[in-house]
Amino acid sequence: MDAVSDDPATVATGKRLVVNPKYSPLLSPSGVLECATRYLIVTGGRGSGKSFALSLALTLAAREIGMRCLFTRWTMASAKDSILPEFREKIELLASADEFRVTANDITHVASGSTVMFRGIKTAAGNQTAKLKSLHGLNAWVLDEAEEMPDERTFETIDLSIRDRRGRDLVSLSLNPAHKRHWIYRRFFERRGIPAGFCGTRGDTTYIHTTFEDNLENLPASYQQRILDGLRGNPARFAHIWGGAWAEEVQGALWNYAMIADHRREREEMPDLERVLVAVDPNASSGPGADEAGIVVGGRGTDGHIYVLEDASGQMGPAEWARVACQKYEIHKADRIVAEKNQGGDMVTLTIQGYRPDVPVSLVNASRGKITRAEPVASLYSQGKVHHVGRFPELESEMMSYTGRPGSCSPNRLDALAWLVSALCEAGEDTASDGEMLGGCVV
Repeated sequence: MDAVSDDPATVATGKRLVVNPKYSPLLSPSGVLECATRYLIVTGGRGSGKSFALSLALTLAAREIGMRCLFTRWTMASAKDSILPEFREKIELLASADEFRVTANDITHVASGSTVMFRGIKTAAGNQTAKLKSLHGLNAWVLDEAEEMPDERTFETIDLSIRDRRGRDLVSLSLNPAHKRHWIYRRFFERRGIPAGFCGTRGDTTYIHTTFEDNLENLPASYQQRILDGLRGNPARFAHIWGGAWAEEVQGALWNYAMIADHRREREEMPDLERVLVAVDPNASSGPGADEAGIVVGGRGTDGHIYVLEDASGQMGPAEWARVACQKYEIHKADRIVAEKNQGGDMVTLTIQGYRPDVPVSLVNASRGKITRAEPVASLYSQGKVHHVGRFPELESEMMSYTGRPGSCSPNRLDALAWLVSALCEAGEDTASDGEMLGGCVV
C-alpha cells in the first residue's frame, strides 16, 4: 500500500492518505486526475475501497481550473443524504473546508471555480436524461453504481454530451459487477476480450479492479470476519459479492439473470398495492459465523403481481432482526410480519412483539426442503409475475447461485423471499405450513 498523495494539506493535519497503487491512474503525486483515456472502468467487490478512491480523486481534481464534472447515479433521491457525506469526508481529510462551497446538489472549489454536480438520472419526475445532456461545458462524467443503469441507450445519450473543446474528456463507470448479460460487461469486457480482474489500458479505456484483499488494512476485524463468513457454502456468491466477479449462470440454480432482470420495475411503474408484508427468516444466534437473518419486504399489486420492495437482511441477533423487521413494517406501512416458526417457535412472535406489541405476526412452518418450497416461487418469476423494484445484489446473487447441494450455506435471504411471495399469494392465515402456501397463485 503506497501513499499516492503528498498534498501539503494532508501533511498539515498529520494525516497521510494511503490509497492502493492500483488507483494510480486516478491519482498522481500532485493530486490530479491522471487517467489518459476517455473511459475509466472501476470495478470491485464490497469493501474494495473504490468509492473512497474515486471521491478522493474528484475532490483533489476540483482544485484544478476548468473541471466541470457530472456525478450521477441511476437513482439518487437526495445527494445530501446519499453521496455528499462521502465528499465532505474527503474535504475534512484534506483540511480544506474553507476551499469549497457545498450546496445540496453541488460542490465548487472557490479558487478554481471547478464544480462537481450531483444528479439522479431516474427521479420521481421521470427520466432526467434530456436535462442532463443539455448541461454545457461538461468535461467529466462519473456514473456511480453503474450496474443499476439498465440500458446502453441512456448511457450513450449522456456520453455524447461530454465534450469540452478546452481539454480532454473523461467518462468513468464505477460499479460492483452484475451479470455477464449486463450491457456494461458485453460492451467493455466481452467484445474487447478483457479478462476478469484486469488492470490496465486497452484502446480508449482504462480498467481498475480491486477486491477487499486490496483494502484489508482499512477494514475492521468484524467486517473481515463477515467476509470470511460469506465464503461458507456458496463460493459463487462469495466471488460475485466480495470478489467483484461478473456473475454467470449456475447449473442447478432455480433462478437465472433473465428471470429477474427482464421483469425489473421502477417505483413509478408499480400499480397500487393491495397488501404489503415483511417476511422474516430468523436466525437463532448472533456473532461471528452466525447465519444471516433474512428480511424481505414486498406487496401484491392490483394487477395480481408481486413486487419486491426491499432486502433488509444481514447478520444480526434476535433483538436486532426484530427491531429491523418492525422498522420496515412501519416504513412500508405493511399489513403484518410473516416469519418462519421453526427457528424458535412462538419465541419469534414474542421477540417481535417485545419490540413492538401492536405488530400482527403470522408464523409459517417449514415442512419441506428449501429447494422444494422455492420451486413454485421460481415458477412465478419465470412467468413474469414477480418484479424487483430496484436492484438487490446480495439477494439476487443468492437466488442465482443456490443449488441446495450438500454443504451449501443456509440461503436466508432466499428463504425470506419464498415466505414473502407465498404469503402474498395465499389467504393469510395466522399459522400455516409451507405445503399450504401459494394456494392463491397459478403456478
